Amino acid sequence: MTAFVASFLHLESQELVKYLLRETGHLHRGQVNPKDLLDYLKLKYLRFDFMTELPKEAKETFVGTTPRAMISFHDRLVATDVSLNPARTTFSVLHEVGHYILPHHQNTLYVCDRKGMSFGTHLLFEREANEVAADLLFLGDRFDLESNSRPVSAGTVRTLACQFGASFEATARRIAERSYRDCMLVCFSNTSSAIIDAPQNLQWNVHYCIPSASFANRFFQKLNSGSVPENVFAALSEEGRDIERSERGELPIVYHADLQPRRFNAEFFYNRYNVFCFLTPTGGV
Repeated sequence: MTAFVASFLHLESQELVKYLLRETGHLHRGQVNPKDLLDYLKLKYLRFDFMTELPKEAKETFVGTTPRAMISFHDRLVATDVSLNPARTTFSVLHEVGHYILPHHQNTLYVCDRKGMSFGTHLLFEREANEVAADLLFLGDRFDLESNSRPVSAGTVRTLACQFGASFEATARRIAERSYRDCMLVCFSNTSSAIIDAPQNLQWNVHYCIPSASFANRFFQKLNSGSVPENVFAALSEEGRDIERSERGELPIVYHADLQPRRFNAEFFYNRYNVFCFLTPTGGV
């Protein structure tokens, strides 16, 4: 088998992902192994402190954000920052692989920061690399089969995050994105100026929403406003509380001016960074 040469391929990203997973023996594995992908693509890998080792002119381009990963096409090198935890390191490597295998991304150097690699990035190339990274991380369609055979719940988030070696947030997003059922993931971020050790003062407001296709078609695509009830966050932030120990209830939501509020099942859970909620229609998913 000849080496995988990205610049000669003109395929959709999903086709590239399937090809790469097949050729690296991932079809029957439980988790992606970034090293096997790098070896197949003949890319070297390093970890170092970006803010110490990067040239001064490179650091000046990252004011207000943090560089996480880079790929040098000339050196055939992928690198990640030493500060990243294992899940973020894996995703960062896969993100750089995305830059490499997408033909129109061919360039001399990409240095990718926290904003560019975030879910809500507006940068086209970064968003496309994120999509490839997610498809590789969740082994193509494998995740879809697993998640749709389980309940839409915080327990499923925990189980599949551990199974696929992904973060809780990425897993929750993928569940909502790929669900065949009516569900929405709502992410709440801390918008207060309170210090982290004063949880009673924190304000958690809607940051983003991800509806399943059927939920968006039947109900709505996003919440314009909303916050986590104080008593719910107080329970979620108890010392030693696991992510699957969620808080459940019902929420009345007005999503059309001509309609009365409709009640939805709401399951709140917390990953120590953001609060999340799965919304599903009352009566089951």
